[in-house]
Amino acid sequence: MTLQNDTSMDSASDTIGMSWKYYVPPGLFALIFVVAVTGNTLVLYVVAFFKKMRTIATCYLVNLAVTDLAFLLCCVPFTVVNYLTTSYAFGEAMCKFVSYIMQVTAQAACLSLALLGLDRYFAILHPVLSVNYRRKRVAIIGSIIVWIASFILALPTALYYRLETIKWNGESLKICRPNNPPKDWARGYWIYSLLCTYVIPLVVSLVTCSAIVYRLYHRFQPNARQSGIRRKKNKKSACLLIGSVAVFAACWLPDHAINLWLVLSSDEEISETIYWIKVAALILTYTNFRRQPIHLRHGRRGLPCLSQQHLLQGESECQPGIAFEDDVNTARSLCRGRTSSGDHSSC
Repeated sequence: MTLQNDTSMDSASDTIGMSWKYYVPPGLFALIFVVAVTGNTLVLYVVAFFKKMRTIATCYLVNLAVTDLAFLLCCVPFTVVNYLTTSYAFGEAMCKFVSYIMQVTAQAACLSLALLGLDRYFAILHPVLSVNYRRKRVAIIGSIIVWIASFILALPTALYYRLETIKWNGESLKICRPNNPPKDWARGYWIYSLLCTYVIPLVVSLVTCSAIVYRLYHRFQPNARQSGIRRKKNKKSACLLIGSVAVFAACWLPDHAINLWLVLSSDEEISETIYWIKVAALILTYTNFRRQPIHLRHGRRGLPCLSQQHLLQGESECQPGIAFEDDVNTARSLCRGRTSSGDHSSC
């Protein structure tokens, strides 16, 4: 009787353990999905219904929110289903299409972040020289180019993925995974993907962020006329820039690292440790797409003000609500003034 009870308890314990491993990952994915979709939808709502928010900077933020939403809607639901089922629940056409769209949206999200960094770079470091280029039309064209480039750069994924049938514990299971090309080709593909979706956007973001921070702390030193509030704005702006790049780097690095390790490794078996590392990496990646409300709140503060303060040489305090268009209008006025006085060097 005791042996039977012990056996039943062990069986129940194993069942609970399997249930915990079975439901926790998709549950966490679903929670992040709801929070991130809500935040990005809020960004689109605010920009759509408040005309004062329709600035050049928010054009890039809207594109970033759209790419984030597209990534979340295309990736997370299918990932949840994959973790809840032992066999791929969709056909081969969906395997190729979903994998391709996942890569496209991930690529677009990363490139959009780099594009936003470039816009901030020119708005702060070259407000006068970039006056003719920082327009809504240019922002829209830039966003379209990002999407076109993403669709092109992700084309290898559509050719690389397929639905395969494998044997596991005596059962036939269907999985969506990269086809079995030569090992060197597979490694080349993943390195190519790493460069396009992580290394290049990160390098661009680091360069622009470093230049902006340098301007804030070295080229734009507070003078005796500047208040403590203005100095605090400098620090907050720099912290926001550094934080944005740091979050992007930290959230994407684990997933890229584990994918690259799996490709370079000769071990065909995936241990439980690697499984949970992969889950944690995906959670970090999806968490990165909750950033938009923070960008929307702070993107219109500090940085535009610093640019206008630099142009006006500290004549007045900058209000938090001043938009990027005000910088452009100020720069245009200065440019017209310099042109009329015969100074064309900065225009």
